[in-house]
Amino acid sequence: MSRLDSVIRRLTAQRVCLGYVADLIATVPGPVLELGLGNGRTYDHLREILPEREIFAFDAQVTAHPNSMPDHDHLILGDFSARFPMP
Repeated sequence: MSRLDSVIRRLTAQRVCLGYVADLIATVPGPVLELGLGNGRTYDHLREILPEREIFAFDAQVTAHPNSMPDHDHLILGDFSARFPMP
């Protein structure tokens, strides 16, 4: 399999999984959490398929494209494990 085919397969699987999960949570109230904003592609897609939901993104640092970032109130930066330690 070529590297291009591999990327297409991975991104297609990611989109299908996000759609599946969006259907699963359709009747569950509350915000959506994204752990690891990365470059913002997934966050941008979540905004599109869940337009009525509040989405919070967590990441250690900002590396996302400006058009694919949440606003300041929906972006939590820093070490997730330090901010929310496990008991």
